[in-house]
Amino acid sequence: MTRIDVHNHFLPGVDDGCKTPLESITCLRAFWHRGYTKFFVTPHTGAMEFGDLAPAEVTAGLERLQKFLVADGIEVQLRPGGELRLSPRILSLPDTSRIPTFGLNTPYVLVDLWEPDWPWWADECIDWLQARGLTVILAHPERMDCLRLNPDFIDDLADRDLLFQGNLGPLGGSEGEDGRGLAERYLLEHRYFMLGSDCHRPDHLPSRLGGLRRAVDLVGQDKVDELTMINPGKLWV
Repeated sequence: MTRIDVHNHFLPGVDDGCKTPLESITCLRAFWHRGYTKFFVTPHTGAMEFGDLAPAEVTAGLERLQKFLVADGIEVQLRPGGELRLSPRILSLPDTSRIPTFGLNTPYVLVDLWEPDWPWWADECIDWLQARGLTVILAHPERMDCLRLNPDFIDDLADRDLLFQGNLGPLGGSEGEDGRGLAERYLLEHRYFMLGSDCHRPDHLPSRLGGLRRAVDLVGQDKVDELTMINPGKLWV
């Protein structure tokens, strides 16, 4: 088995991630050299500051990027996905056609939320997604203000049958000591279903790759393999 990155912003020119194919290639090559050969590309969707990408647009961009990688000799596989911003707009969707599930062929969807407090409509959005057979994976809980102020709130979220994706960045120091401490706590408590890079640009590489090393130091290679190979492999179907 090889590593799978479940969260990144390597699709160029669509959000606050890589701006050019060259930046994308730089990032993908760095992870490839660390044993990653499969990547779900997960641009922001449902986030109005970037526009609302439809799954078909992500797939088209992925196909263009894959051609650059083949030309550059980087032997990795890309599949579409997205990081869905929870918002009340979800409640008015007629169906799940704009929901960017992993691979666009699984019941798993990655979501994020940036409100300082957990809003009432977030629960309704989760209910809406789950009622349609989707398994909701909350991205980087260690970066959310409502959990930084109340780390035990993750128990309430787990009771909602949410899964959690930890970021390598905070483990590598990208969010300061408070962010690192909470990420390490959740990792040691086995809160995470998987770990993703959430790498946006080449300047993020040191913290992400450092976070991978830190995770191994904290919980061992077998546990990190579970979070970067075995559990993500359940989404790569």
